[in-house]
Amino acid sequence: MLIKLSFKNIKKSFKDYAIYFITLIFGIAIFYIFNSIDSQTALSTLSASKYEIVQSLVQVLEYVSLFVSIILGFLIIYANNFLLKRRKKELGLYMTLGMNKFQIAGMLLVETIIIGIISLVIGLLIGVFVSQFLSILVINIFEANIAKFEFVFSISAFIKTCIYFAIIYVLVMLFNIFSISKSKLIKLLSASKTNEKVRVKNKWVACFMFIISILLIGIAYYLLKHDALMKVDYRLLTMLVSGGVGTFLLFASIAAFLMEIVKLNKKLYYKNLNMFVLRQISNKVNTATVSMTIISLMLLLTIIILSASMSMSQSTNQDIMKNNLSDFTIKKTNLKKTNRIQRKAIEGTLIEDFSLNNIDIKKYASKYVEYNKYTFNDEKLNTKNIFDKKQMDKLIEKYSTDMVNFDGQPTFIKESEYNKLMDLYNKEDLKVNLKKDEYVILSDFEIFNDLIVTTLKNKTQINIDGNKLTPKYISPIKVATENTNTNSVMCEIVIKDELINENMLVESVICGNFFEKDNEIIVKQFDKYLQDNYYTNLKENEYFYINTAFDMKNAAVGISAIMTFLGLYLGIIFAITSAAVLALIQLSESSDNKERFAVLEKIGADEKMINKALFKQIGIFFMFPLVIALIHSVVGLSEVNKLISMFGSIDLTSNILITTLFIVAVYGGYFIVTYLCSKNIIHEKR
Repeated sequence: MLIKLSFKNIKKSFKDYAIYFITLIFGIAIFYIFNSIDSQTALSTLSASKYEIVQSLVQVLEYVSLFVSIILGFLIIYANNFLLKRRKKELGLYMTLGMNKFQIAGMLLVETIIIGIISLVIGLLIGVFVSQFLSILVINIFEANIAKFEFVFSISAFIKTCIYFAIIYVLVMLFNIFSISKSKLIKLLSASKTNEKVRVKNKWVACFMFIISILLIGIAYYLLKHDALMKVDYRLLTMLVSGGVGTFLLFASIAAFLMEIVKLNKKLYYKNLNMFVLRQISNKVNTATVSMTIISLMLLLTIIILSASMSMSQSTNQDIMKNNLSDFTIKKTNLKKTNRIQRKAIEGTLIEDFSLNNIDIKKYASKYVEYNKYTFNDEKLNTKNIFDKKQMDKLIEKYSTDMVNFDGQPTFIKESEYNKLMDLYNKEDLKVNLKKDEYVILSDFEIFNDLIVTTLKNKTQINIDGNKLTPKYISPIKVATENTNTNSVMCEIVIKDELINENMLVESVICGNFFEKDNEIIVKQFDKYLQDNYYTNLKENEYFYINTAFDMKNAAVGISAIMTFLGLYLGIIFAITSAAVLALIQLSESSDNKERFAVLEKIGADEKMINKALFKQIGIFFMFPLVIALIHSVVGLSEVNKLISMFGSIDLTSNILITTLFIVAVYGGYFIVTYLCSKNIIHEKR
């Protein structure tokens, strides 16, 4: 009997379950898709190093999947709670007719199982189908080759999806049993007549709260604009608390505040059913303040996550091309420093060391260049005396001492060696021809650009052993001097060879090109050759490393893959969760809407006017948190962009439009379904 009744209830209340079904199906499909990456056919064609990256990505996604399952679990329980509220009167009638709480709980248990099985089957079918196209994304990111299409079914993703959602459904069942056991008959029967508590009634209180909310949000914006993100201290915490509390107070007051503003325009207020719509929205926003705040902040996270991940993925390849102008870099340095001013010297250049150890890199390299970096035994020749003190202090305050002290003392490169390096890079336009009293600065770190430009424009002199040098250019030369996956040249100064006169050698670098480019076997052989024949001969505190363009590209592919998949995974989940909660809040009031719209019909409003009013009501309700999130994101993304751009040429703003369109599409879909379901409920039950 309970099973038959459960099937009838699901069929009868399908319009109530539509959003619930859609959200469950989407959640299951997305969960399966992102956990089936390791089963894609394209992965079989990857090199060993790239396959290791995929395994790392899969491990990261496993942890993220746990987080996603928690979010979806809360969403499903939240949705189920709204559905129970919607059916309280129905459950009260069952108790009146003689069903006990145990039987009602059993009926809800069967309904949950049926809904769970149906949504799980449909979600997995959609997930398996859509995951076939995941190979396209894998091919684009990992540059894989695939000869033919093969259907892929991930057993591990299937099992994981079933287990995670089975646990969620069990929690829903326990929640239902608990809710029914605590329910009283009188409250169930009168649930449809019980209104939600309105938090703010007085218009002056609402206006005061609105002003306070704007002030708090303004404080958060001010702290954000004044580098709160750069320092993990009280400013960051103050910014987050001010922004969160300000957003909460904004939603708690904005409906009543805007109501008073619109009332001033009598023509607009009394036009059609605007007065009714505004009253409905004011009540809805006021009674769902916490939910609206959480949704708005989740949408903000969605915009930032998607924009950042897409931009970082796109810019990674650009940075790799810009910062890997040769096939390999070998570098020897000394990790020990005598003090903040002076670095400890190394003994001998790499070429000298290789000669002593019978190491011949010509076995692997078609062409290579050595250049060395020097410092001077002059305490006055340090960054404090070269660069503007006020600007240096600002950078130290804004970022951190370790990032901006340039090791206390700048390094110098011979003009001839620098020009040879540019020859290797085929960068003839970046070669220099210096006079004895000239110098140029190399730097590709954007955060130091203003500081260096100011120094150069001021014609700041450098005194080297009595020789006063002035800058040749008014801006630094932005070029990578070694293989890396991010901008790495903070400040290096090129001067005439004779001025260095073999002073303190602090780093020796060799850059070169292999006979065969991007050959993983050659790269590994070269690395092993140097490790076996040179590593053990280093002096105390001396250190050397090898960076190859091949390894940098693989590292960049790993970053790009992780950013892309995590951004899409979390972004889609957050967007769906936000839209689903809004839809459920709106649908949970369908009974109240029916009664209120029925009154409108009795006083002369036709069906077209009622539908239009309903459309406006739901549309504005959906729009509120999205608009607030977009305003926050415009301010937030500009600062996040500055923070991330320290490590590469990243522009988040270029993907804000795509992210916004995606959110609007998800929002639009849920909005349409919500509107249609609400309209059917109203017209059917009136």
